[in-house]
Amino acid sequence: MSSVDGRLLPGRWTAPFDGTNPSDLFKEYASIGKGLGADAWMFGKTTVREAFPYKYMPKGEPTGRGGSVYIGKRESARLFITIDPEADIFYTSDRLRGDNILTVIGKNATADYLDKLEEWGISYLVMDDPMDLRAVMESIAEHFGVKCISLQGGGIIDGAMLAEGLLDELSLVIYPGIDGLTTAPSIFEYLGHAEERPAEGQALELMSVEQKSHGIVWLRYKFHMMP
Repeated sequence: MSSVDGRLLPGRWTAPFDGTNPSDLFKEYASIGKGLGADAWMFGKTTVREAFPYKYMPKGEPTGRGGSVYIGKRESARLFITIDPEADIFYTSDRLRGDNILTVIGKNATADYLDKLEEWGISYLVMDDPMDLRAVMESIAEHFGVKCISLQGGGIIDGAMLAEGLLDELSLVIYPGIDGLTTAPSIFEYLGHAEERPAEGQALELMSVEQKSHGIVWLRYKFHMMP
């Protein structure tokens, strides 16, 4: 979900014209997301920090154990996934918004951190390179049976997945408000050089347009890899 100028910080968006509480619009967005029928949904680390702001302080040395897999609690219909290369998110629950957590971490994770994740019941994948996103997606599919993920930002993880050509569809919910600040983060924020073109070779086919309540517009596009 973004403002009409493609920005991602809801606290900065202008209010609905009719005085509707913005939370009612976010409920519409959540309903759309659940209706996509994905096996899991996913945030980048910065967004997860809003729910779990504290940093875990390791007590030992990195295990160097790339390839380790732990299947924790699987009680929710969907999984929530995040990528945490530094292996330092301090979780206080095995769930985010009601869904069990799977965290993808690097082999710099310490044994005490892995023990803590297991104590919490949080699933994890230890990858040699947690930012090798294609390998991460393949490993998630292999070990957790996840075939469809709803990637819900922020802009950095969206941009990284775009650059790797890993996006099949774009589901864009437009909130009827504006941010307007040049430096506010946008839907895709690829961290690259000025000459790079992270979307090069990809084209969008419009699949549907739907007007929802409170002036929300929902657009769906299919990604095509062009020759």
